[in-house]
Amino acid sequence: MVNLKKYDIRYDQSVSRWDEGLALGNGKMGTLVYGDGPLRLSVDRVDLWDNRPNPTTLTKEFTFKNLVRLSKSGNEADWKRRDELFEDIFTATAYPTKLTAGRITLDFGVKTKNIQTHLSLKEAVASVAIEKGSVGSAEIFLSATEFVGVARVYGDYRLDIQIPLYLSGDESGAAANNSGVGSYKEGCLRYPRAKVISEDGYTYYEQKTHTDFAFGVVALRVEFDGYSEIYYTLATNADGENFIDRAKNELAKISLIGYETLKKRHIDWWSAYWKKSEISIGVPLLEKVYYRSWYLFASCSRKGFYPMPLQGVWTADNDNLPPWKGDYHHDTNTELSYQSYLKANRMDEGRVFVDYLWNLREEYKRFAKSFFGVKGLLIPSCSTLDGKAMGGWAQYSLSPTMTIWAAQSFDEYWLYSGDKKFLRARAYPFLKAVGEAICGLLEERDGKLYLPLSSSPEIYDNTREAYLEPNSNFDLALLIYLYKTLKNYAQILGKDGDQYEVILSKLDPIALDDRGVVLLDKTQRLPESHRHFSHVMCMYPLHLLNYDREENMRIYEQTLAQIEQLGTGWWVGFSFGMCAQLYAMMHNGNAAYEKLRAFAKGFVAENGFHLNGDFKGYGFSQFHYRPFTLESSFGFCDALQEMLLQEHNGYIEAFPATSEECWQKASFKRLRSYRGVLVSAALKEGKTQKLVLETKKGVTVKVLNNFGSESLLVKINGKETTVSVAQGDVFELVLPRGKTVVSLQ
Repeated sequence: MVNLKKYDIRYDQSVSRWDEGLALGNGKMGTLVYGDGPLRLSVDRVDLWDNRPNPTTLTKEFTFKNLVRLSKSGNEADWKRRDELFEDIFTATAYPTKLTAGRITLDFGVKTKNIQTHLSLKEAVASVAIEKGSVGSAEIFLSATEFVGVARVYGDYRLDIQIPLYLSGDESGAAANNSGVGSYKEGCLRYPRAKVISEDGYTYYEQKTHTDFAFGVVALRVEFDGYSEIYYTLATNADGENFIDRAKNELAKISLIGYETLKKRHIDWWSAYWKKSEISIGVPLLEKVYYRSWYLFASCSRKGFYPMPLQGVWTADNDNLPPWKGDYHHDTNTELSYQSYLKANRMDEGRVFVDYLWNLREEYKRFAKSFFGVKGLLIPSCSTLDGKAMGGWAQYSLSPTMTIWAAQSFDEYWLYSGDKKFLRARAYPFLKAVGEAICGLLEERDGKLYLPLSSSPEIYDNTREAYLEPNSNFDLALLIYLYKTLKNYAQILGKDGDQYEVILSKLDPIALDDRGVVLLDKTQRLPESHRHFSHVMCMYPLHLLNYDREENMRIYEQTLAQIEQLGTGWWVGFSFGMCAQLYAMMHNGNAAYEKLRAFAKGFVAENGFHLNGDFKGYGFSQFHYRPFTLESSFGFCDALQEMLLQEHNGYIEAFPATSEECWQKASFKRLRSYRGVLVSAALKEGKTQKLVLETKKGVTVKVLNNFGSESLLVKINGKETTVSVAQGDVFELVLPRGKTVVSLQ
């Protein structure tokens, strides 16, 4: 097993910023450990939301038909009204929004730069030493099994809870700061002021809101000889009536289990998690970001809870609302966040996203009917916890094709699990409902089908120019992917798929210029450096164009050459991962490596958080801000894994995109490929040395011979045979349940 201690997080001096704190999480709750006195333990919960709908979304004017009319009008008054209805609503009110619950503070009576902190990735336990332990120390974890926070503290300290300033206040504090990343002034929610109460060993508050929803932080301090233990939780009335008393009773029961028992159960859970897969590439910088990212993934995405929104379980602990209100951004963000877990074999932690979408399908059907005026299912691309529209730039926040991108998560789960029951019961019904809704929006002109509005997020931002000539390559690629997938599903399941073939026959091909560069639409190239690679969705992640024949190779090479020419000046963090994915598809490991190195070096804080901009000032981008979001970390993981293993060309290929600068010796264990096959492999001097395939059921696979030999030894459940195959050719293996090893003779 990989030595995770190499990638532990250590600070030799006090951390004063919340976005650099030690991140703890169990999928439901999150804590950031930081501070220079007092020590702060932020408290967050993934389902802590003000879900009040924005009033504008409830009006009769809030419809797609109206959006189309106002967007196509040349009248400035109409465009202004369009912004009021569909874009300004995001900042016109502070709600709906993700919330944070404040922080528990441990005041040892000193303010000092000498607070040393350490986070063990292997155990998910944080330790703190104040003045090298002479003033006090603490060990903290969020239990992976009981879903409470647990701390053992040494030294004299005062425990308190600080309630976020923005939760309550008067009219003077109600204005929004429309900075574009969702920062709001103190008191903007104007909730009734809550009071922190300390009694009988408990410290807590109960926060009421403007609806029936209420929540509060509850901490129990238990004294022992020479130290104390703290058990804490964030409770809401969704947990039941008298939720504060229920939380107190639950903490009392958990405290009787005992710190050491809870810690052992917690470490056992994390030990099993880390065994699911691993990589070794000999590049400490990239490995560090990779393992810290998967630590964050398990901390904020867990079976039985909600998937991660923009900031997961670590909403900004700065007394403001989070960047972009911490929403579910189905415009790159949720898609990238849940793009890499399958290949990493972290199925239980990642499936929460498809379960979430499935559970909200009735809400999405209502939205398809009320906003778009069609039958079927469509998702608001900027969405609340309960699946309602948040508003934002309408080109993406209310784009119907964004639903297709989110729905790809069902298709990917089917591909990597090989679970035909899931295909029949969930993937096919969900995509079919999406296909029905999209079909209801398409307009036929001259025998071709077009959307009434078409864009390529987030190109041209929120301007008139952002609406491209239908269909943009972004929209077109998603349309082709959707109906090709439905046609394939129908064939597998023995259903009628003729209607999908008819739709496909009426869609244009992907628009290219005479050099083979993928365009924005039929008329224009990408004109400038841009953060979003939406126009090349056809290449990745939709795999409509693979790097598998001369014509497609030319398209990849020319398109990437144009992106290189435009430069990275207007990129953000996720741009580097997305570009690395494209280079991995064209087997250019050198370029993919450089993009991942830039991301890891310039856009990731020491605690593993992706901070969007080139905040360290390396010159990778003109963006130097640092709003924290999670998606780019997992886009990075996806690109790295695609460099190690691919099967989208119809065969398993180990190490398809190695770099000359590294990876002359590399390995990975139990990465997942299609049909649930677990793959392990070792590389030496650019050649695959060994390939191990593990299956739970019999499957047939194809494998690329990149072993550097035409004679291979195949051992299936202990029985050896020899396979002769030319280098670069593909050979077939019929795998029974169990383990198959392919190696050099």
